[in-house]
Amino acid sequence: MTEPAPTFRIAGEIGREAEGTVRARLAERYARGVVDPDEVARVATMRLHTFEGDEAASEIFRRCCVTWEVDRELPITSHRAVVGPLLVTVKRFARRLLRFLTEAQLSRQRDFNWNLLLVLRELLERERR
Repeated sequence: MTEPAPTFRIAGEIGREAEGTVRARLAERYARGVVDPDEVARVATMRLHTFEGDEAASEIFRRCCVTWEVDRELPITSHRAVVGPLLVTVKRFARRLLRFLTEAQLSRQRDFNWNLLLVLRELLERERR
């Protein structure tokens, strides 16, 4: 199995280091069969939507794209050695118990966030044209 040709470049010294890390992880996942090369090739041919604003606006838009899904559960962990597992279990149970109280609001917020990102992307496309 051969590694696909590079389809992107990351600028700067940090970018080269990050690219090396990404390529090493991808090669390892190819070897384990976790990543399908055909899927990678399909995604690589897709059109990339980019944000062509100043750096601050670009970072804000990127964060919006990453955090639009407000109901994604964060992992519950504890650094306490003795009571940590018990605390984690109680917190997980409480989250499941209270989930029904917030489900409707989070669902509406997630839908709003997603639609807002679609509108923003469309506005960016129109401005680019």
